[in-house]
Amino acid sequence: MKNPISNQDGAILIVTLIILMLLTALATSSFQSSTMQEKMAAASGQRSIAFQTAESAVEDVLNNTANFTAITVLPEGTTQDLTPTFTTDSKVGANASITQKGKTVAKGSSIVQGSGFVSYVFEVTGHGQMQRGTTAVSEADVIQGVQWTAPN
Repeated sequence: MKNPISNQDGAILIVTLIILMLLTALATSSFQSSTMQEKMAAASGQRSIAFQTAESAVEDVLNNTANFTAITVLPEGTTQDLTPTFTTDSKVGANASITQKGKTVAKGSSIVQGSGFVSYVFEVTGHGQMQRGTTAVSEADVIQGVQWTAPN
């Protein structure tokens, strides 16, 4: 009587190798997918930091009324670049600018033309960026319109 195991002729070896190759392909695909997700999460975090820095630059300009007083004496359309007063680390940078867009009567207020007050319209732009070495890896801009009433 012949042993039934000896009739296999290595079939189990071939099946095992095929299963091993499938598991290896599955593991490789899983590693690549998780690496891509990690890169996307890092990019999202860097974009968020750049955006928050740009917003901070705009808020820094808005909180200092001297910025508005200084630009009201300049001609309409003038843009003044400003350096934010807050500090950032070496990987994060911010700058801001304020542009005088013109004068208008403040809608919805009791201040009328000829009352000695005028409403100036400004555009405040904040720019934030996240860097790796000297290369910017993420940048964001925030633009906000402002109406500011001051003595004429």
